[in-house]
Amino acid sequence: MTSRVLIVDDNHDLADNLAELLEEEGYTVETAYSGERALDLAAAESFDTILTDVRMPGMSGVDLVKRLQGLNPCTSFLLMTAYSSDAVLGEALRAGVRAVLTKPVDLDLLLARLPHDVAKVLVLEGDAAIGAELVAALSSRGYTAFLELDSAKAEERAREGGFDAVVLDAFLPGCNSTELARSLCLTLRIPVVLLSGELDGAANVLESLPSECVRFLNKPFQPDALFAALRSVMEVAPGQEGCCP
Repeated sequence: MTSRVLIVDDNHDLADNLAELLEEEGYTVETAYSGERALDLAAAESFDTILTDVRMPGMSGVDLVKRLQGLNPCTSFLLMTAYSSDAVLGEALRAGVRAVLTKPVDLDLLLARLPHDVAKVLVLEGDAAIGAELVAALSSRGYTAFLELDSAKAEERAREGGFDAVVLDAFLPGCNSTELARSLCLTLRIPVVLLSGELDGAANVLESLPSECVRFLNKPFQPDALFAALRSVMEVAPGQEGCCP
């Protein structure tokens, strides 16, 4: 289930910008521009994390946290402020706040403090160096990633590992990537991100699979493109209507 985040800040632009960035990372995000509105939203639905500014008109972030704590004991709280002080930090910690972030908020620091669903990804890549780079990039973004270089073991590893997605080299040495991709999507119901330096060479693989089950990345690509492809292909759970029939 996607982690739900409520962002509370009277600065509309800042709240909306943070919401957009977190949505791009796969979170479900709501915004509130006042403590009062945040109370209404939190009373109507549960959030995994509430990120609130400290200084707001009417109700401070610390006061908001104190009022919200009784609604859902599983919610974690983060504060953000441009005016950090020992007094604010002490009051926040006493209120049970998980962390206080300094404005402007560093996205990497924020992501490190947010709960997320850990997806398990298998990387099937013939080049060990490239495979290691892909695993490192995925791990840095919170995925649990594994590398398999042996094409003969690729399907067996995918079948036994309980993976949420497979990143597959379209020209894995000694492997019929077309048949492997079909088996992954149609039999094992695992979505695939297909990597290739040649679009024409991967065309037959793409054409043989439902579009919901496969994404294509042309080498070379930036890590963000891989993260986006994985999020996109995993949006519909494998086996459900609309993906991997």
